[in-house]
Amino acid sequence: MKRVVVRGSGDVGSAVAHYLFRAGFLTAIHDVPHPTTSRREMAFANAIFDGQATLVGLTAVRCNDPGALIVDLDVHQVIPVFTGDLHDLLAVVQPAVLIDARMQKRTQPESQTGFAPLTIGLGPGFIAGSNVDLAIETSWSAPGEIVRSGPTLDW
Repeated sequence: MKRVVVRGSGDVGSAVAHYLFRAGFLTAIHDVPHPTTSRREMAFANAIFDGQATLVGLTAVRCNDPGALIVDLDVHQVIPVFTGDLHDLLAVVQPAVLIDARMQKRTQPESQTGFAPLTIGLGPGFIAGSNVDLAIETSWSAPGEIVRSGPTLDW
C-alpha cells in the first residue's frame, strides 16, 4: 500500500486523510504542536490536544516518535498524527504522496517539490510546477479543479 502524508489536521486535512485511509492508503497527518482550527469537533486536530480523536468511526492518535509512528501507519488501524519536524517524519515514512491541506489563506507555502515523488497543494498560494507538482482549486468558482501548471485561482 502507498504511504501518504497529509499536512494539516483541520477540517480539510482531516477529510482528505479520512478519505485516503478508507481508500486503503497508509495515511499519516503532520501539523504544528498547537494548530488553530475553527472546527475542532470536525477535525483530527483534537488528537494533538487530547491524544486521540474519532471522526465517522475512524480514530487518529497523536504519536510523538516517528519510529513508533511507522508501526501505527503500517498496521492501518488508526491515523497517526505527528507534530515534530516534518523532515524527520518524511525520512521515516518515505511517502509516495505529500498533500498540503493546511489552507493557509494569507501566507505563501514553502516549496514542497521533492519532499515526495508527488506533492499536491490544496487551496490558495500553490503554484503547480513551482512549489508543488499539482494544485487543487478550492475557490467557490472552480472547486476541485486540478491545476497542472500555474497558480490556483484564489492566489
